[in-house]
Amino acid sequence: MKGIIKEVILENFMSYKYGRITLKPGFNFITGPNGAGKSAILLGISLAMGQLSTERSRRLADLVRKGEEIGRVSLILNNSKEDGKRPFPSYNKDEIMISRYLRKDGSYWFEIDYKEASRQEVLDLLNRVGIDPNNLLIIMPQGMIDEFIIIKPEEKLKMVEEALGIAGIRQNLLEAKERLKKIVSEEAQYQDLISKAMESLERWREEYEKVLLSRQLKDRLGQLQAELAWANVLKIERSINGLREKINRVNEEISSISAKNTELQEEFNEASRKFESDLNAVKESIPKIYKGDESSLRVAYDSLNEISEVSKNMLETYSRIKVNEYKLETLSSELKDLSKELNELSSELEEAKKLAQGQRPESVRTISEIEDEIRTVNAQLKVLGEVNVEAEKIYLEFKNKLEEYKEKLEEVKKNKEKTMQEVEKRTEEWKQVISKTISEINEKYNEIMSRINASGKVVLVNENDPEAAGLRLYASFIGTDLIPIDSFSQSGGELSAAVTAFLLAVQMYVVSPFRALDEFDVHMDPIVREKFLKAIYDVAKGSNTQYLIITPNFPSFYADDINFIIVQKSQSGSLPKVVAR
Repeated sequence: MKGIIKEVILENFMSYKYGRITLKPGFNFITGPNGAGKSAILLGISLAMGQLSTERSRRLADLVRKGEEIGRVSLILNNSKEDGKRPFPSYNKDEIMISRYLRKDGSYWFEIDYKEASRQEVLDLLNRVGIDPNNLLIIMPQGMIDEFIIIKPEEKLKMVEEALGIAGIRQNLLEAKERLKKIVSEEAQYQDLISKAMESLERWREEYEKVLLSRQLKDRLGQLQAELAWANVLKIERSINGLREKINRVNEEISSISAKNTELQEEFNEASRKFESDLNAVKESIPKIYKGDESSLRVAYDSLNEISEVSKNMLETYSRIKVNEYKLETLSSELKDLSKELNELSSELEEAKKLAQGQRPESVRTISEIEDEIRTVNAQLKVLGEVNVEAEKIYLEFKNKLEEYKEKLEEVKKNKEKTMQEVEKRTEEWKQVISKTISEINEKYNEIMSRINASGKVVLVNENDPEAAGLRLYASFIGTDLIPIDSFSQSGGELSAAVTAFLLAVQMYVVSPFRALDEFDVHMDPIVREKFLKAIYDVAKGSNTQYLIITPNFPSFYADDINFIIVQKSQSGSLPKVVAR
């Protein structure tokens, strides 16, 4: 692979008035006396790539060359095609330039191919090829050894994961665990809500049941009132039917008496005619009797006897007629009263029917039975007393909330189960990847340490707790036992050797096409320094990675493919120069 950085341009930056440093693929070696401006090259690269921190915590304003108002650091990046593809496919050209401008007032801005861009756009661009300028395992500035020793094991592991491009595995796991934590918290919240809702529901249940009972009793009272109304209708109808039957009987009796009187009247009239006839016979016989006619006397005598009998019958018949006429008069009066009462009951029935609601029941109890139950229901309502009409609304609200919370809780439990399975799966994936990675790094680390007659070990701590997991380095020099590396147990040279060996071991697996080490060897003796430089050279030679090594010491070995750059300081500023390739 061709080197990713073709050239570094520093303009009014630190000790550089204007400098161009050409980098080659493979191994680039920058040397020169202290203060010449070697580290400024790596700092310029870091800043151009979007790194926020600066060497020795300098302010950005302090990096602008003295006497100037604005400085610039630029990188010309290789974008030529390999296997038909460009590293940065958004730019259809073989070279692109990223720049960072610094002002004396501390402000700055970025450009990509002379077009202003945000820092994030620059980071996203470099991330496409695996470069993270803020990862100390990719760009190792001055003081990296001391800084790496004091950082916590958790941060060491994080740096390794980010440098190797596997940070996303643990990040996904931690995000899943965080989701699980939130789900568990959400589950507890819903359980608490359910508990509180149930308590509230129980508090309002008695009032709610009173409301229901009151409603049932009032509904029953309404039904009884309706039944009572129909019972009253039935009572009136029965009274009307009774009146009609009575009227019919009176009418029949009137008809019967009237017919009898007609017969009696005919009998009376017939007797009256007989009376007149007999009377006439007597009258006609009297003159003849006076003349001495005996037969006329017998006729008169017989007629008088008949007249006496007829008169008696007539009187009896007349009496019967008058009695019947009295009866008819009485019955007519009664019939009139009955008809009036019938009309009144008919009107009362119409009114009663208006009060009766709903469909006419098939059977209706007696009014007394209904009134007894009405009194019972009213007594129950009185005992029940006043009810809170809002109780039903409140109770049902809590009930609905309770059902809603239960449904939500079921969803949360399902999500919890699913997320737990995800956490378990991702945990196993992370353990496998990180164990394999640390095992490989440990092997390389020990191999590099063996070149200086030392040994080492990389240990993954808190493996079962991904959030607290970290890396701890062990080293052994001159046959001593393996002990953790720290600033108290090893000398400066031993610390430099152990940390550098670890960083080299890690870099063998780093996905970034560019790596840099600045003055890693300041505490090493010449022999150890040479062994490490050769180890770095071997790593660079056997990979497609562009290396940049900065040291004040010139190497004691030479190779044709090493790009040697010497930085010297002059009155005009730092001057970089390629001396060998």
